Amino acid sequence: MTTRTDDIGVWNDLGTVQAVKKFWVKFPVTATGANATLRASFFCDDWTKLSSYILIRPRYSTANSDQTGEPVRIYPATTPVVFQLLIPADFQERSVYFRDFEVYKVGRRRTKLVGITPDANLQVRLEELWG
Repeated sequence: MTTRTDDIGVWNDLGTVQAVKKFWVKFPVTATGANATLRASFFCDDWTKLSSYILIRPRYSTANSDQTGEPVRIYPATTPVVFQLLIPADFQERSVYFRDFEVYKVGRRRTKLVGITPDANLQVRLEELWG
């Protein structure tokens, strides 16, 4: 697992994915820590054409079950965005800490005329604060 260290602490890199409209995309690395603090960094080919936001949700998978947590809305920015996705207390009591994350791109503007509102490509890197 790749890590980055800054003044705040050590961040575990959970991967970078291309956000796709109306489709949940899973980050390649599973989060293994119990810390709720995450950081999303955005890479956009043209910020002036970006007309969307993203949802990020946790997915708790065990050998016999697969559950999805409540998504968090995040607006892309040129600087990293820090947010929290708490692990439910009942899951923590049962030592369920491993979770995957998924991203979903949502269009922000509606077209007024017949046609498609242009939107820029957006990549999202997700990191988990360790310790």
